[in-house]
Amino acid sequence: MKYLKYLSLVLAIVLMSACKSQNAVASRSEVPQTPGPPEAAQIPTSQKTPQPDMLTGPAERRELQTGSFGNWFNPNYSEYSVDQSLVEELKPLLQDVEITLFMGTWCGDSKRETPRIYKILDATGKTQDIELITVDRSKTTPQGLEEGKDIKRVPTLILSKDGKELGRIVEYPIESLEADMLKILKGEPYKHAYAD
Repeated sequence: MKYLKYLSLVLAIVLMSACKSQNAVASRSEVPQTPGPPEAAQIPTSQKTPQPDMLTGPAERRELQTGSFGNWFNPNYSEYSVDQSLVEELKPLLQDVEITLFMGTWCGDSKRETPRIYKILDATGKTQDIELITVDRSKTTPQGLEEGKDIKRVPTLILSKDGKELGRIVEYPIESLEADMLKILKGEPYKHAYAD
């Protein structure tokens, strides 16, 4: 008798699981599924390369737009209103100008001004010509790219022509980034915030 009860119980469990499998198959076949985008390959957590806390050396704008850096770069970029009339004056003056930007991904002033600089240069069509150099808290890079450049504070935006420095904006502008750049490019008297 016990054997018969046991056998009935096993049979009931087998039938129930078979019903669930058939119902799942039936419900999947009854509702047409729209194919979604292909799944991105999942990289095991142990193989993911974490974003560094600080960039040092030559860098690309896209590095500032992603990960934790994007948390400050993207909002500061979108919130800044470019002075369009000054941008129109800047466009022809920037034609043959080399642009070097030293900044720190750890620095509050760099986090504020770097996205603004990019937005202004985007408006002038000059974005591709920026040499972006990220420094550590000692204002140095592993490659020594700061040597001979007198980098004491960041951000430091250096405008040069034919290898000769025209002027620089250090840490923050005196009037505005656009107005300060215009003075430098026109050769008008200009002293950055920390000039002697």
